[in-house]
Amino acid sequence: MESESGKNEKKCCRKQKRAQHRLARDLNIICSESPTKYIVICNAGLVTGLSEDTLKQILNPLVTKYFIKMPLGKSYCFVEFLNETDAKTVYDHVHGSVKLLQEKHPLYMTFTTSVPQMEETCSKFLIPGLRVIENFLTEEQEEVLLKSIVWEEDDDVSSELKHRRVKHFGYKFCYDTNTVNIDDPITPIPQDYHFLQKLFNEAECGGHEFDQITINRYLPGQGIPPHIDTHSVFENTILSLSLGSSSVMDFKRGKEKISILLPARSLLIMSDESRYAWSHGICPRHNDTTQNENGTTVQKRGIRTSFTFRKVRRGDCQCNYHEYCNTNNTQETISELNAKGIENLYVHEVYEKISDHFDQTRHKPWPNVSAFLDTIKVGGLLLDVGCGNGKYLLGRPEIYKMGCDRSLGLAEICRKREFEVQISNCLSLPYRDNCFDAAISIAVIHHLSTEERRKRAIFEIIRILKYGGKCLIYVWAKEQIKDSMQSTYLKSNSKLETLNFQREKKELFGITLPIHENRTEFIHCDNLVPWKRKDGDKFLRFYHVFQSGELEKLCSTFSVDIEKSYYDQGNWCIILKKK
Repeated sequence: MESESGKNEKKCCRKQKRAQHRLARDLNIICSESPTKYIVICNAGLVTGLSEDTLKQILNPLVTKYFIKMPLGKSYCFVEFLNETDAKTVYDHVHGSVKLLQEKHPLYMTFTTSVPQMEETCSKFLIPGLRVIENFLTEEQEEVLLKSIVWEEDDDVSSELKHRRVKHFGYKFCYDTNTVNIDDPITPIPQDYHFLQKLFNEAECGGHEFDQITINRYLPGQGIPPHIDTHSVFENTILSLSLGSSSVMDFKRGKEKISILLPARSLLIMSDESRYAWSHGICPRHNDTTQNENGTTVQKRGIRTSFTFRKVRRGDCQCNYHEYCNTNNTQETISELNAKGIENLYVHEVYEKISDHFDQTRHKPWPNVSAFLDTIKVGGLLLDVGCGNGKYLLGRPEIYKMGCDRSLGLAEICRKREFEVQISNCLSLPYRDNCFDAAISIAVIHHLSTEERRKRAIFEIIRILKYGGKCLIYVWAKEQIKDSMQSTYLKSNSKLETLNFQREKKELFGITLPIHENRTEFIHCDNLVPWKRKDGDKFLRFYHVFQSGELEKLCSTFSVDIEKSYYDQGNWCIILKKK
């Protein structure tokens, strides 16, 4: 058995190696195995909530002089000592043994050959059209507003926002599309809030009579995914009133990122460029890094309640920020004349070239698909339409499983594993009517380039089912952020900085399609999505990403019962029962 000290030593080594990789990547700083006068704390920094005061309480009993350097937005920090002796003294006493208050793990350290040159961070930022008015309300007015809200247990935690409570007035704000349904007004704005309109007018906040309010309650650790409120549905100015607790809001445009503190009782005003071209969001964390007269510090979040005010409008947007505007992001329609060419070149040929690499990246079944397969009765007959490498043909020997796929390469992989597969097109399945007990189609139909072809594929699946038979269909969702959480697809991008506005495009078969930037949000429904093989070769696959409700609408045209429709990690999913 390995001793406890041996386990701790291995853990220390892992932390040090990770720090070495991050420092080399982020700051081009090299770690040292022998003592130097520079130390990096590998697992604590401003992002983790470490403050200079806390660090000083650890260092002061050991040495007298040192310089702390805490990079913004990082989970590590540096200490520069007068000499190697002081640095080694701290290392020997702290590394792997000293814990921060309420932390489970100790601090891990390593020596470096240098420390970064820290630039002073300006506390005043300028984004055209953005203003923050501090102390916009008095403490008494803040208290009146907070007491006016009664959060009930059965309140709208929103089907879209399972992790925070929300109330809507005037119109319900839809978080999956960042819009409202202008033809479906709801409860009017309460009379108790009308005094705010007078304050807005006095502060010259856009000149609108705001008719939509969204009230959100954020517990410490909750945030908002980065987004731009849809252009055409709302007027230029949007206001956000912060109550109860402060929070830092991040604004992003391209590679630019600006973080702005929103104190309690402050009013944020977004108009013009800040409204139309910069995404805004709040990182989900318990602490914020802020600037004050004493320098950089860490500020704990409390319960924050925000009032967001919008003015609803109709018609196309007339802004000058076309690359970010939904009005100007309409797509050319793919017709049956060019559909086959697009699918042959950007689906079928691509899968033949990447089949081996695709197989290496597809092993673990998705839990909800496995749960559906578990509902098939003993002796049942299952068809996997677009079976790929056959990962869903494994297991459950008590049912009979068949697969079909358009790719010869993937079919060969399945046959080597002794699966029962056929090469076929999902638009014309080579099976009799009413013969399968169940069917699945996982991540297939989104490769079809017209609505008619997608509908035909669903028809074929229903056709081969017995009456009472069920099928499960998965397609990629346009909404990769839902329930205020990122999908696995977005989480895989550790450097996700901006919304994707599809600047790169490709002309083919008489139409132009955007080339999607991997691991970013979708703006268009029809995209060419890159696939990078291990050898570095890149290929483009066609995807039609489905919007909320689109899959249900397609399926409702057939003689089926929709037993369940749901969202699963960036996919829209539906279970159908043939009538």
